[in-house]
Amino acid sequence: MKLLSKTVTIFNSIAISLGVTHTAFALDPATIYQRSSPAVAVIEVPNGRSLGRGSGFILNPKGLILTNQHVVRNNRQVRIKLADGSVYQGTVVSRNPNVDLAMIQIQPKKPLPSLRIQPVPPQIGQKVYAIGNPSPKATGMLERSLSDGIVSRIDGRGLIQFTASVTFGSSGGPLLNEDGYVVGIVTSGTPGTNFNFAVPVGALNALPGQRSTAGVQAQQIGYYLTVGLLQLRQNNFQKASQVFSAGIQRYPSDPTLYSNRGITRRLLRDYQGALEDFTRSIQLRPASMAYFNRAVLYASNLKQPQQAIRDYSEAIRINRNWGSPITFGHAFYSRGLIQVQQGNRGAAIADFKQAAKFYSQFGNQDRYRAALDQITLLTAK
Repeated sequence: MKLLSKTVTIFNSIAISLGVTHTAFALDPATIYQRSSPAVAVIEVPNGRSLGRGSGFILNPKGLILTNQHVVRNNRQVRIKLADGSVYQGTVVSRNPNVDLAMIQIQPKKPLPSLRIQPVPPQIGQKVYAIGNPSPKATGMLERSLSDGIVSRIDGRGLIQFTASVTFGSSGGPLLNEDGYVVGIVTSGTPGTNFNFAVPVGALNALPGQRSTAGVQAQQIGYYLTVGLLQLRQNNFQKASQVFSAGIQRYPSDPTLYSNRGITRRLLRDYQGALEDFTRSIQLRPASMAYFNRAVLYASNLKQPQQAIRDYSEAIRINRNWGSPITFGHAFYSRGLIQVQQGNRGAAIADFKQAAKFYSQFGNQDRYRAALDQITLLTAK
């Protein structure tokens, strides 16, 4: 049972860092909305004497926004309104009417919240969420509305049919999976029906110019991650390491590849190699999960508790801005265990209380009870 528990924990960690599972670590709708809606934008376009309105979403913190071509029409300049109320003049930098996609660039004064794409296509029956700015004539624009449904069909071109309710003004908004990753760009919908469609994120490759390079790269990186994960599930750790290494050789600046090779190296007991990979991942893009993985390595394999506490603390700090309750819970619980070993009873109790809170929020009853048991043991002493 101990071996099974360790294996489950390892794959839980892998699943969180990759974001490619859709059941065990599905986020609740409130968390998905809280995380994603700040990156959804209103797009206003001159249309004769009036303004046409649609949706879009931020692809990177530097202000690159994706939407539909039919939203921007033939305009070069459009008006962008962000969730914080700020308004920008946007320039259409790339478009392809054949796939109904367009890319807009704004010049923000600070880094913006952005969404991450999932190049692996969704499955029929998978839960999805749409966030957009529907504009029913009777009520005006309803900014950043959330609706949910399932993927009902995917045709030969990859076009996604889904049941989440969308209407006029929703076009260009993100279609998200249960992990909060973008799997499609809403392109059309018929109010009151299930005839709603989204362009798959793979269609980014069809955008002309340098902007399409980002879509191709994301798709190819996703391939290495997916194949590597499949090898891990089959316990082919050496092959998984080779896959991630091939990805790193081709894309040496991708932090996710390093993080997942670090997980694999840890399984292969190459602890120094794992440490180097986790550290490199953090250097490229500090992320909660990268710190969490390195903390596990410090605590379990390198026997360096103080470094582990520091990394768990950093994972918690970063995760407050962008993360799931389950990651919070694991970080607090794991840090609490180390605090117990170090004789820090008060700090341990505080960590287990926080862990219990987040496990309860996520609905993980086993972990919730484990945290309460730790509190009971410590308070009884």
